[in-house]
Amino acid sequence: MGDTKRGRERKGRTKREQRDRYHIRRTLEARNRERDFEELYEETELELDI
Repeated sequence: MGDTKRGRERKGRTKREQRDRYHIRRTLEARNRERDFEELYEETELELDI
């Protein structure tokens, strides 16, 4: 089957939509993974050498 401009445009649009959905999903997953570091290390004593 020959390569057509319409086919290339449709494929590009599909790839853009896939990429957009991927970035949205990654952003939402990252937001869900945010943690409160004070709570996470509440019982841990850290020594800092300054």
